[in-house]
Amino acid sequence: MQTRPAKLLGFWDLLGISLGQIIGTGVVVLTGISISMTGYGTPWAFGLALLIVSIPTICIAALGSAVPSNGGNYTYVRDLLGPRIAIVYLGLLVAGQIILASFAIGFGEYAQALWPGLSVKWTAAFIMSVCFIANLLGLKTAARFQNLMVIVLITALLAYIIAGLGEVEDFGKFTTPERVFPKGFGGFFAAAFLLRLSLVGSEYVSEFGHDMKRPGQTIPLVMGASLLIVTLLYIGIAIVATGVLPLEAVIGKNLSVTAREIFSPPVYVAFIGGGILLSLVTSLNAIFAWCTKGLCMATQDGWLPGGWAKANRFGVAWKYLSVFYLVGLVPILAGLGLKWVSVFGNAVGAIFGLFPVFALWALANKRPEEWRAAPFRLPLWATKVFPLLSVLIYGYGVYTSWGFVGNRGWAALAVYTAVLVIFALLRRPRPAVAPVGQSS
Repeated sequence: MQTRPAKLLGFWDLLGISLGQIIGTGVVVLTGISISMTGYGTPWAFGLALLIVSIPTICIAALGSAVPSNGGNYTYVRDLLGPRIAIVYLGLLVAGQIILASFAIGFGEYAQALWPGLSVKWTAAFIMSVCFIANLLGLKTAARFQNLMVIVLITALLAYIIAGLGEVEDFGKFTTPERVFPKGFGGFFAAAFLLRLSLVGSEYVSEFGHDMKRPGQTIPLVMGASLLIVTLLYIGIAIVATGVLPLEAVIGKNLSVTAREIFSPPVYVAFIGGGILLSLVTSLNAIFAWCTKGLCMATQDGWLPGGWAKANRFGVAWKYLSVFYLVGLVPILAGLGLKWVSVFGNAVGAIFGLFPVFALWALANKRPEEWRAAPFRLPLWATKVFPLLSVLIYGYGVYTSWGFVGNRGWAALAVYTAVLVIFALLRRPRPAVAPVGQSS
């Protein structure tokens, strides 16, 4: 029998993974779209997005503080809502990682902006493969790779903010109601909800419960710190993106338009390469770092074949990692667009994200001792109210995504979900005798 894995990850390792998970398509893709929705209200919309994201994130942080474990969200759903519900959740989580393709495609598009001869498809497939290989080399290797990229990324984004703020001549337009709410509060809220996607990701540090030092304290601390850091960065970026050039020049455009205005050509190239491209790489790498945890736990519970969780010499469940690699790679090779992949992945993420949030509802009743002893403990009323608020938020998100995904996409998801439900009802799991999966 394998011994319990050594504690590998500390606060800075987890913060690097969390920042890399969060910083991605929000800056690269969504800022220009949000400008078209709410104009100079975009910086404020990032602030509202933080509040929207905070509610479900607090739920996961409370669970992670009370019952930290490998497999994080899967184990919360299994232990608090039931194993059959957990296997449906896990299947939807796998499907939702189609979002991997959005990061890789975004990387390909920006790389093509620097080198027009590059193929977006094959560049995306290449960078997906690089991150996959990096994570095959082990958890600690991936974390160190992540930290290095995050340092370079944040430096590039700070350079964009510092250089750009000096070019903003009129800050009053960010406090004028008719400019902040050009389409009313509805447009402002729609922009904030869209920007929510740019801030999700910190909750997945709970997947490393047994691979970190002092998880009860570290999980909520990492979640809160990474969300605050990223929100401040995004607000600064939004001010520059909307304040340097006339609004008409940046509506629906990415950050390269403003970057070209404020940077010299060599610095512009460095910003795109060291900022934009790395933001997408860090998001890819962070997902690969945690994604197999739940599948390994489900294998130990007997839901999946034991051989699939067998670890390589670096302690990585390489077969399951390969599954996620294919989930991200196939949409790229199929030629699906960045917008569709992003919206669909976000919608599926909203659906499966409700499962662990609702596990908090049952925490105080089913695990009262752990709830009382948690370093980060929510009052009983909050364990009921916060999940309900999350349902309203995510339900609205799925509703607003319907037209973008299209009936075929939703029909395919419905069939896939039905198969998951049938599997969960008919499968008779046989728990593994010994622990399986990642050992590092």
